[in-house]
Amino acid sequence: MKAIYLYDTTSRTFQGSKLVDDDYVATAGETEIKPTDGLYEPITFPTDDATAWVGTDKAVWQAAQDAANQAYLKEHPEEAPQPTAEQQALTALAQQIADNDTNTTTQITSIEQAMTALATGTTKNGGNA
Repeated sequence: MKAIYLYDTTSRTFQGSKLVDDDYVATAGETEIKPTDGLYEPITFPTDDATAWVGTDKAVWQAAQDAANQAYLKEHPEEAPQPTAEQQALTALAQQIADNDTNTTTQITSIEQAMTALATGTTKNGGNA
């Protein structure tokens, strides 16, 4: 068995491949020459007596893909999903918890400072308690 690679006889673009018996003779639009890995579409077989397939430059291919994606997104705009009332309520509760944690930390720091001041016998005005 061997592989035969197919191309359109008009546009000369790659169309796929097929497995055939070893004694199979390629016809028009067929070749035994395998396309090189890493070619970007369109991949063409330039002439019937060519020795290699030709692919598109990666930058050109990527630009075409990006343009096609942008055109699709422009034709099919979708609204951004909105959070449900439940999701909004959970977010509000999470914010309240975070605020409470901050307030608690601030209060603990104030109490620690006051206890340290009492323990050392100093007051805000610098005198002894």
